[in-house]
Amino acid sequence: MGYTLEGMNAEKLLKQYAEGDRDFRGVDLSGVKLARVNLQEIDLSFAILDRANLSQVVLSEANLTGASLAEVNLFGASMELANLSEANLDRADLREVNLSEALLFKTSLTDAQLQKSVLAEAILNRTYLRRTNLAEAILTEAYMRGANLTNANLTNADLTKANLEAAFLIEANLFQASLLETNLNQTILTGAIMPNGTCYQGE
Repeated sequence: MGYTLEGMNAEKLLKQYAEGDRDFRGVDLSGVKLARVNLQEIDLSFAILDRANLSQVVLSEANLTGASLAEVNLFGASMELANLSEANLDRADLREVNLSEALLFKTSLTDAQLQKSVLAEAILNRTYLRRTNLAEAILTEAYMRGANLTNANLTNADLTKANLEAAFLIEANLFQASLLETNLNQTILTGAIMPNGTCYQGE
């Protein structure tokens, strides 16, 4: 069982973590301040972390499946190989976050800030990225099949060898983005600003 008792706070979590506990499933830590701590391999699946300050936290290989992280501050966090499937990160601050090889299947990142984030080889299939800011993000070899990137900002993003098959890029901004060997099979690009600055109108 995860820690679902009322009264869980940053101090208690860090104490339990230092003692070797990793299972904090379903815990309510809304608004908690845990900046610059190491929580590698922690299990926060289905936890409530809305509006929490987790800037520069180490969450590599963490389990955040189904967690609620709306408006969370994860600026500069290390989240390599983390599992964020079906988590809610709407309006979250994920600038300069390392999400290399992270699992974000069906994750909601609507209106999130991911400028200069690293998502190399991350799994973003069917992820919601409407109006998400991915300017200068590294998405090399990312899997984004069926992802919804409507109105997303991908200016100067590196999408080299990314898989965007059947993704929605309606009115997305791809100005100066790298699409070298990118899979755009069946991708919907209606109204998108292409790397050369032209607006895609379809064939």
